[in-house]
Amino acid sequence: MTLKTFAKAALTAAAFAATASSASAWGFDICEDVTMRLHNYSGQAIQIYDVDYYDYGQGIWRSEPFENRVIQDGYYFSFTRNLEDVENAQTRIRFRYRTTSGGRWTGSYTAQGSAFTCRHNATVDVRLR
Repeated sequence: MTLKTFAKAALTAAAFAATASSASAWGFDICEDVTMRLHNYSGQAIQIYDVDYYDYGQGIWRSEPFENRVIQDGYYFSFTRNLEDVENAQTRIRFRYRTTSGGRWTGSYTAQGSAFTCRHNATVDVRLR
């Protein structure tokens, strides 16, 4: 390897290392493939309309795109998402849901899980009782 080739390779490696080390500062700390499950033991059907996770570093709830989903009593719903800005950090999951009254979905309730450290391929269970 010539000195010129070696210098070029060293600069490329240094640039890559700088980019990789600052990835979390630029918001690349994505906790990938987190499976979230809501178990419904409430005694009635519920409609989930929002799913959030808490970013303790920023002190905010972050929302995940979610289509309304009905879960019957005794069943659970499971889905997988990537959670931004919480890789290897504490977070918690919150499901927002409604119940029926007079044949209509009404109210706004939450079911929240315990805090956990987000890691790739994690599975988080939230139980609604």
